[in-house]
Amino acid sequence: MKKLIVLIVFFAFVKVNAQDFTILHINSAWNSKNDYKDLSKIKGARVVKVLLEDQKPSIRSQIKSVPTIFIYKDNHVIGRYEGGISLKIKESYLELQEVINDSKTNYRRQTTD
Repeated sequence: MKKLIVLIVFFAFVKVNAQDFTILHINSAWNSKNDYKDLSKIKGARVVKVLLEDQKPSIRSQIKSVPTIFIYKDNHVIGRYEGGISLKIKESYLELQEVINDSKTNYRRQTTD
């Protein structure tokens, strides 16, 4: 019985401290050659890739440049990277990984201009 209680407490602790990270990669079909190639190297996050053309107009109007990468923690944006005039994201995957790693210990929102 004691082991069962310890096991239940352990699972409750893991569930409470679990953090859900998602990387959302948005690009356009005509710019697919500039997809961010290193997403598979990022650890501890689920990766979702979508085409801008398949999104609702309300979402399309918010994207100023493709590709765009959003990093979410528990449905809150903690990082945003845009391709800009070069139409490709120049940050290394290590920078994106650092945002995730830092957020595991210190929750803070990151904004970019």
